[in-house]
Formats: sequence, structure tokens, C-alpha cells
Amino acid sequence: MSEQNDEIKKEGCCCGGHNGAEGGCCGGHNDGGCGCGNRGDEGGCCGGQAEEFDFNAPLPKPTLVTIATTFAQQAMVSMGILPNPMTGKSVFMMNQAAYFIDAVDLLLEKTEGNRSEMETRTLENVAHELRMLFVEANKEKARREAEGTTK
Repeated sequence: MSEQNDEIKKEGCCCGGHNGAEGGCCGGHNDGGCGCGNRGDEGGCCGGQAEEFDFNAPLPKPTLVTIATTFAQQAMVSMGILPNPMTGKSVFMMNQAAYFIDAVDLLLEKTEGNRSEMETRTLENVAHELRMLFVEANKEKARREAEGTTK
């Protein structure tokens, strides 16, 4: 193992997908290069933070786009597209999803005339994509309910 890999092991790995033999990170290979300590059955690693991760580190200044994408991520979790980060499970919470989609629409409405062209395009694309995903998620929820595979 290279000195770089040894250093990654000392500092802890962010499990971002490097192969253990090549980048010192577990990437699901569980070679011991990961600092997160999770050696579960699903890929073998947390896929996130090392033990030394500083949750109180300074964050960059928020932007309109980061706020919209934060709402979009929450909407996708609520639609079962992304797993809930706390439970690791995907569930359909369509009322919650609608709330976050409405929040993106509110950002569009309340910032009218104060956005750059890039911000406008991004927010409009995010809102459109979320609406399309919402329709598909409702269809998938109905299909699973008909099969008896979801609540």
C-alpha cells in the first residue's frame, strides 16, 4: 500500500468510491482503508463521512440554487426516489413531497425579477423535473399499493 493510502487510513476515509487497492478508500471493498467503521452488508461502508468528519465545519454562503436543490433533495426523499438518510429506506410521503415542490415554486414566485438568467433556468428546471417525478412517483405508489407491496 502506498504512503498516500496509509495517510488516508490515518485520517479516515470519506468513502467516496475509490477502490481500496488504488485509492485507499473502501468504495465497498472493505479492505480496512475506510475510517467510517461501518462494515455492513450493503456495500460495506457508510458512503459518507469518516469518524473525524466535522459536522460543525464552516459552510459556504447559501445561494438561491443551493436552497432550491436542498428542497429538491427533500422532495426526492419524500417521493421515495432517494432513500431517507436516517433510515436508509425509501418511502412514499407524497404530501411532504408536494410541500417541498411548492417551496421551490414559492422561491420562483418571490424572487421574480431578482434572479440571474442562470438562477431562473435552474429553478425552472428543478421545479419542472420535480413535478414530472411527482407524477411518476404517484404512479409507482399506486402500482405498489395494488400489488400490496407498500403502505
